[in-house]
Amino acid sequence: MFVKNVEDISGGRYKVTMDDDVSFVLYKGEISKFRIAVDTDVDDTGYEQIMHEILPRRARLRLLNLLARRPYTEHQLKVKLIDGGYPESIADDAISYVSGMHLIDDYGYCRDYIFHSSATKSRKRIVSDLLKKGVPACVIESAMSSIEDDGDLAEEDSLIYRLMEKRSYNKDTATYEEKQKMLRFLYGRGFACEAIDRCMKS
Repeated sequence: MFVKNVEDISGGRYKVTMDDDVSFVLYKGEISKFRIAVDTDVDDTGYEQIMHEILPRRARLRLLNLLARRPYTEHQLKVKLIDGGYPESIADDAISYVSGMHLIDDYGYCRDYIFHSSATKSRKRIVSDLLKKGVPACVIESAMSSIEDDGDLAEEDSLIYRLMEKRSYNKDTATYEEKQKMLRFLYGRGFACEAIDRCMKS
């Protein structure tokens, strides 16, 4: 394989780009070990070791370290690896590895997020947040339905009233500025304008 570019990125790490545009990150010692330099060939044995031993092992360890701290969605983990300079194939392999150990559970992550967010956010905002985290819509819908069936999802008007009370909002004495501030706050939590208007007037 032919080396097209070698870029010093930081902390003794180098981004190596091959002639097929596949890129990966190696440490300085590895650059020397495999004699990697611009416009040179990496022998098949060395390339095989990089792609099938060094990078997969490093990517798997990276995910294990991340998951030891807190839960992540599959999408979040893949983004972490891609941003860290791992080729997509290596990222997919690492995801499969930790998934096989049952360390990734998008459905469980979704349920926990809905349960803990439902006291301060609208359903619309929760769904939007989870979609941004890369959770598939079908998984969100299933988790939301499960939470609803368990009776753990607050009715939205009740949630708006609770948030208004928590912020000491009194519709009878609120000034115009206070009303606008509360309206912006509730809208920012994803509540529909009609629901906000109904609760702020009733």
